[in-house]
Amino acid sequence: MTVRVHGTNGHRDLEMLVDTGALYTKLSPSLARELGITPNEVIKVSLADGTSREASLADAVIEYGPSKRAVTVLVGPGDALLLGVTTLEALRLKVNPVDGTLEPAAPYLYAI
Repeated sequence: MTVRVHGTNGHRDLEMLVDTGALYTKLSPSLARELGITPNEVIKVSLADGTSREASLADAVIEYGPSKRAVTVLVGPGDALLLGVTTLEALRLKVNPVDGTLEPAAPYLYAI
């Protein structure tokens, strides 16, 4: 899916792989530098192969259609761009498991 990622140095339209197994959206260090997205915390992350590495968290703004939200992103090794679950939720999107497309998701309100 194509999203617009905003940082302090501007924005870029990027094709990202939706990864429902990833908590955070992942950006490469070079892209984060280019957009002025500055890491502010280092954490340990678990990879799909069972290994773990250190990566950094940062704040960015991600835009898709009419939604534009500030989200936490992971700045980690490699060039893969992944759109994680917290960003999908912030943009009020869900994955249709039958055809793999994204659909609007109505937020739940448990109490008034």
